[in-house]
Amino acid sequence: MRRQRERTAVHLRLALLAVALVLPTVSLVLLGSLWLWQHGYVLYWALGTCVAVAAAYLLERRLMVPLPAAAVEDLQRDAAPADPGWTPRQDQAWTDVQALAAKVAPERMTSRDGALNLGLETVELVAKRLHPERSDPLWQFTVPEALALIERTSDGLRDFIVKTFPLGDRITVAQLMWLYRWRGAVNLAEKGYQLWRVVRLLNPAAAATTEIRETFTRQMYEMGREHLARRVARAYVREVGRAAIDLYGGNLRVTREQLAAHVSEASRRDLAVLEGRAAEPIRILVAGETGAGKSSLVNRLAGAVEAVVDALPSTKAFTTFRLTHEGLPTALIIDSPGLSGAKGIAPLVEQADDCDMVLWVSAANRAGREPDRAALKAIREHFAAQPNRRRPPMLLVLTHVDTLRPFQEWEPPYDLEAGSGTKAKSIRAAAEAVSEELEFAPAEVVPVRADAAAAPYNIDALWAKIIAVVPEAQRARLVRVLSDVRSASGWSAIWSQAVNAGRVLRSTLASRADDPPGS
Repeated sequence: MRRQRERTAVHLRLALLAVALVLPTVSLVLLGSLWLWQHGYVLYWALGTCVAVAAAYLLERRLMVPLPAAAVEDLQRDAAPADPGWTPRQDQAWTDVQALAAKVAPERMTSRDGALNLGLETVELVAKRLHPERSDPLWQFTVPEALALIERTSDGLRDFIVKTFPLGDRITVAQLMWLYRWRGAVNLAEKGYQLWRVVRLLNPAAAATTEIRETFTRQMYEMGREHLARRVARAYVREVGRAAIDLYGGNLRVTREQLAAHVSEASRRDLAVLEGRAAEPIRILVAGETGAGKSSLVNRLAGAVEAVVDALPSTKAFTTFRLTHEGLPTALIIDSPGLSGAKGIAPLVEQADDCDMVLWVSAANRAGREPDRAALKAIREHFAAQPNRRRPPMLLVLTHVDTLRPFQEWEPPYDLEAGSGTKAKSIRAAAEAVSEELEFAPAEVVPVRADAAAAPYNIDALWAKIIAVVPEAQRARLVRVLSDVRSASGWSAIWSQAVNAGRVLRSTLASRADDPPGS
């Protein structure tokens, strides 16, 4: 009873506050209209209002010039970028979602069923793209993934309500239910407005000008509402699509904590040798034919002692070094055995699968490059056949440029962009020929000299290229680690589940054995 009295007192106070706020405005409107009527200014006031509204309407139409289709697509693409950790197939699914969002009609968001159907259409679009081999792709996710999606969506909705709605952190469920029960008051207000339109016909001139003004106002309102509804519909499709891609792509099978702390088995072995304790590093593979200068290049980049190259002029196995440089995150560089035939391609592809960047080393003074072409083709085809992996960025390091014509000249630095000297032209021509032959973009080719017989040349330019592709390498690393975590956590989860199931069964059998007979 006491709570009921307190609730009644609160409602009474709110009603008095509403009257105190509304009464001055209502009285001013009524008294002002009466004054205009008595002095004969109603018609002038209505005409002036119509002119002002018409001017604002025309100005708005002039300012709201539709953007060209290409500009609209660019704006949408910039406003909703893909997740850098997605695979190429997930990127394709995001392209499908973007296309659906661009053409969605705002009318589809005007009802609950329409919004649900639009969301279902988006989810089915993603499911079919990510699981094209399944006849029932809609249900290809686990129960923990569904719970993780609910958790993430709930967190996002909470932030949206708290940060967007006034007093969103204070509104209660009871207040929302109260507003829902009073939703019929909108229809009652519309009926009252229609009655007022009939009553004001007692003054036809004022009624006509008011109707014109309200027509312009309604058109402006409809324009704004349609624009807002279209934006809401597109945002709805994108958010549903983004969540569906993470759900059907398997990204929710692994927590962020697992991903941040995971170190792959290959890196664990290498870090154990190097006594490393860091999180998963970027793995850079250095590969190429025997005698191309791979070990010399690794020596220049990793800062190893020169005796390493002198003692092992030809690497016999994959060898790992720690790579440190300003602007480069934690990285390991893997020197590979020299490629001398088709036999070494398979191990090289397997090693590339565990790496996030490839530096392909090729000698500028070598004529035949068939082993290079075959190995690079195998690596590219390997990643092209895996739409759930990102191919590591690849750079072509052109070594032994000092041996190009004229043979006796070597006086760096050389202007490789527009230099007119004979040596600069030779280096530039060799880089262009090798890039075309091995299918590298010209910007992906870096001519260097890395042997220990002279000062290094253009190594700084190579560092700049490496650091420039680090973001792409980090995306490749993220997808690689995510796949590795899924595999590792899958077997560990099965083992843990089996152990826990055995414990439950053992405790159940033990409790039954302790029960007295006949109980």
